Amino acid sequence: MVAAVLSIAAIGFGVAFGANEIKERERLSMLRSEARRYGIEIMSQTLNGNLMGSVAVLGLLDEEIKQETQGRGQPNGPRLQGMLESVARAYDAHGVFLVGQDGVVQSSWDSSGKPSTGIDVRFRPYYQMVMQRKENVYAAVSMARGDRSLYFAAPVLAGRTRDGAAVGGVVARTDLSRIDGLLRDKSDITLLLSPQGVVFAGNRGDWIGFLAERPTPERLAAIRDLKQFGSLFEINEPSILPVSVGEERAWFDGRRYALANARVQWNDPFGDWTLVLMEDLSRTVPRGGSALVGGGAALAAGILLLTLLNMLRSRHAQQVSARQVTALAQAQRLAAERKALLAGTALRLQQARGAAELADAFLRESHTLLGTLQGLVYVGADDAGAMMRLAAGYATGAGVSPEIRPGEGLLGQCAVDRRMRVVAMPADDTWVIRSGLGDTRPRAVVMAPILLNESLLGVVEVALLDIPDGGITQQFEDMVRILALNLELVRRHERGGDTSPSVETP
Repeated sequence: MVAAVLSIAAIGFGVAFGANEIKERERLSMLRSEARRYGIEIMSQTLNGNLMGSVAVLGLLDEEIKQETQGRGQPNGPRLQGMLESVARAYDAHGVFLVGQDGVVQSSWDSSGKPSTGIDVRFRPYYQMVMQRKENVYAAVSMARGDRSLYFAAPVLAGRTRDGAAVGGVVARTDLSRIDGLLRDKSDITLLLSPQGVVFAGNRGDWIGFLAERPTPERLAAIRDLKQFGSLFEINEPSILPVSVGEERAWFDGRRYALANARVQWNDPFGDWTLVLMEDLSRTVPRGGSALVGGGAALAAGILLLTLLNMLRSRHAQQVSARQVTALAQAQRLAAERKALLAGTALRLQQARGAAELADAFLRESHTLLGTLQGLVYVGADDAGAMMRLAAGYATGAGVSPEIRPGEGLLGQCAVDRRMRVVAMPADDTWVIRSGLGDTRPRAVVMAPILLNESLLGVVEVALLDIPDGGITQQFEDMVRILALNLELVRRHERGGDTSPSVETP
């Protein structure tokens, strides 16, 4: 009898322990998938984000920037100051500046009102990477202010193609608020570690500046010489994390945690950054539930069945997570392709002479990139915007009005509302696009105002074969912004004035 009781107890203990181990491994596997997905999300907000795309386009296309970084321009001219401020305010950056070929800051704009012009940044890794024609995100602690910052750096290239020599860099500086927001609710404990093992961000503010492991004197000296982390390690000995981030599971503060790591590739010359997620297993895999599993041999079959079902659900969840990661990576690839196409569009629009040629080039680009079937561009006849005249049309008939006023019809109302409108066309609509191949009914009409610093320059209307998704709509908005900038340049050129657009603080 005693032997039977002991056998049942042993079976119950073994089943409970095994069930707990299986559940913990399932949670660990899912945590790894989440870490990879969140790592890609961080990259999508930084290295592959809109701010990086903006500074990269400036370094590739703007001739005045190319001249200034090579020492052939006057720093802090009104056009470049306005352009740098516009980029900074559009993406909540605290500063944007140009670094010359010699590593000295040229034109700069800073929200504090203190320009960085004249500062030598040759020792900064972000400058060294852009001179190798590599876009990069560099994180550092300010020596003067002590705050954490991200530097988005892109090379200034001598030519208009990406294989040109690097002659300087365009750099934007932001705080860590967006990264801190991304990490805040991802897991019980979330940390972002530098290649040197320094905690730079996370949802445990008291761990900022901790090291993942105790450094050797040589390693600590190298970290201090780098000056990347300000005065964190100048005087005091560094604090060490209370858990080993290289383990799969660890105890901390009386609780058992699962740990998962993922790489964050910022093109840092010292290596990849590391995202660490820690999940409290006492919350997600309570031991009390596993203890009940060992209640008796009669429940063993049911427990094993439940474990099998949990494994199947976990596998399904992992497959869903893997598909999400793949879809996110695909979205990043498409975003990069769209940025490249927009850069080409910007280059071709810059070559247009006159408003009519510019509007015609825009409609042809819209047809090529977005598949628009018809299009119209009206441009303001004067600065007051009381009358807009037809500048160009694509695949339109003879009945198109040569001019419109704000508030006249849907397109005129679009100019008054100053926001883009997508109108879905009913299947039996009488609007037909005629060609030598037959008749085509558009599925959607997109109307957008041409705005620059809240100034109305004109309106655009295009017809599409299908209702546009979010990606097509965003790409069209980006093209209209490029049209607005070039239209202002053309208008100023035709008036014989300064060809630089006036950029005002929004």
